Amino acid sequence: MKKLVLSLVSIMFLLGLTACGQTADPVNSNGKSNKKDGLTLQEVFEKSTDASKKLKSVHSDMELKQTMNVPDQQAPMNINSTLSIDMVLNPIAMHQQMKMTMEGGDESVQGQSMDIEAYMAKEGFFLQDPTSKQWVKMPEELSKQALQMPEDQVNPAEQLKQLKQFTDDFSFKQDEKQYILTLKASGEKFDKFLKETAKQLMPEQLKANEEVFNNLTFNSMDYEIFIDKKTFNITALNMTQDLDMLIENQKVNMKQEMKGTYTNYNKITEIKVPKEVIETAQELN
Repeated sequence: MKKLVLSLVSIMFLLGLTACGQTADPVNSNGKSNKKDGLTLQEVFEKSTDASKKLKSVHSDMELKQTMNVPDQQAPMNINSTLSIDMVLNPIAMHQQMKMTMEGGDESVQGQSMDIEAYMAKEGFFLQDPTSKQWVKMPEELSKQALQMPEDQVNPAEQLKQLKQFTDDFSFKQDEKQYILTLKASGEKFDKFLKETAKQLMPEQLKANEEVFNNLTFNSMDYEIFIDKKTFNITALNMTQDLDMLIENQKVNMKQEMKGTYTNYNKITEIKVPKEVIETAQELN
């Protein structure tokens, strides 16, 4: 069962992201009418893409709720996570803090919680063991792969570009401060797209979970994307997904809800691994 849980957690974090000529419909929480600004969805896509070219750094906060139903378990397993990430580009560097709790499911994982912290910078890739609190330095080869991560994985607007081919399927609205793009993705074309995107972005990581990935079916994927009207930066991205996996000859259904916000665009100047972490970290072979 523990192997199954580890496989599930691994694959979850790998997946851990309208008409072109249609202008945005105005929406307003106070009931007052808004005036359309006339931009089409295609134009908003292009302006967001242009803004992404100026990205140097960003902070993101995410809430992740996952529910998994395994055939031989009486109760579903719920995993709730919060992440806080500082990211710098050129060269890529990152500081991540994550809290994860597990409820339900198999008795071996019930009530478990983990606090995980990681640094990725020119000094290497460092991860704090959630149980012993001991820092470990990942192998140099893995560190190099992580530091060569394509920008598509860390730039929210670059990820938006991947969805551009589905502009006819978007709904497109706006309020006083932002554009609101929603996409309800289901069917064979979206299943194929999501699998191909994952293969392009995470080829090395997927090798370790190839069997799980090959037996993966996306039932549905819904996106809600908020874009600031002045800067055309993505300020929030919400996503829900429903998928089936075959793991250890068991069909597992997983439902996932993610809410993410993006702030401090270009305000983070540098990420350095603390001296204490470097000096106390144990190197893994």
